[in-house]
Amino acid sequence: MSLHDFRSLGNGIFLYTPVAQKGGKGRDQPTLIILCTWLGGATSKRIQKYTEGYHRAWPNSSILLVRTVATEYAFLSEKALIRKLRPAQCEIRRIIEGTQANDVHQAASPSAAGLPTGKDPSVLLHVFSNGGANMAIQLVTSMNNILATIGRDTPLALRQIVFDSCPGDLSVYNTYLAASHSIPLTHPLRPVLCAALYLVVAGIAGLEGLGVRKHLARTIRQQLNSPDIFSSAAFRLYLASEADGIVDMHNIRSHKEHASANGLRTDLVVFSKARHCGLIVEDESRYWNSIVSRWEEGAVDPEK
Repeated sequence: MSLHDFRSLGNGIFLYTPVAQKGGKGRDQPTLIILCTWLGGATSKRIQKYTEGYHRAWPNSSILLVRTVATEYAFLSEKALIRKLRPAQCEIRRIIEGTQANDVHQAASPSAAGLPTGKDPSVLLHVFSNGGANMAIQLVTSMNNILATIGRDTPLALRQIVFDSCPGDLSVYNTYLAASHSIPLTHPLRPVLCAALYLVVAGIAGLEGLGVRKHLARTIRQQLNSPDIFSSAAFRLYLASEADGIVDMHNIRSHKEHASANGLRTDLVVFSKARHCGLIVEDESRYWNSIVSRWEEGAVDPEK
């Protein structure tokens, strides 16, 4: 499967819909996998490593891909981001409502292999870096508001959240490093563009320091652990690298510890050599085993 198998919904949002029921790792597969990509360097070739990996593990799952660009992270207001995400909101609602309708048929036909059963669809959310995390926050918040209009007073039913190389409490320089990856190394004007980018990042940091603009990285950290936004039933898996030059391991550990202290189920898998959002390159087998095994463990009610 390649990104050519995805249908473009506009605004950097793409959807893959499985065409037929196939095998996979276990019977319990996600109804929907949502991927929110990182800022710089998230090329189609790199993103495809993740869409292919998820499709190999769970071929019956729909995959919703939301791409993030630096200008959206830095400049778009929450209202503008929510407007961008409308195609994704429509598809999530369609899939949720379709799954709930199918539950009646699945209860009568338990031989429907690979399809989840139960009151809620099973959704896996995978966010990369702070850029993807910010996009996920806006997406889930807007979905919660939509669900509230149809009588749902609880957050979007997520079973697992994968925090890949996040969340960080980024300095000016590290924010610049993350965003600069979006400028191709071979671009003839890269030095000029990088200099301009640094001035923009420094200017935004100055506004945050003066209180004119909220500190986005810290706000992201707080919102990711908010039970009003993200379901407290979701298992939180942190994937991080000691060699990440953009997000410090201390920031990821402290976020996990805060989540655990508030009664959320968490785990942290640490890689030693990988670069930012490049964990899959260091050890692909360990990467996918971490995600799939935690998903399968999540099938068990933790209170039983």
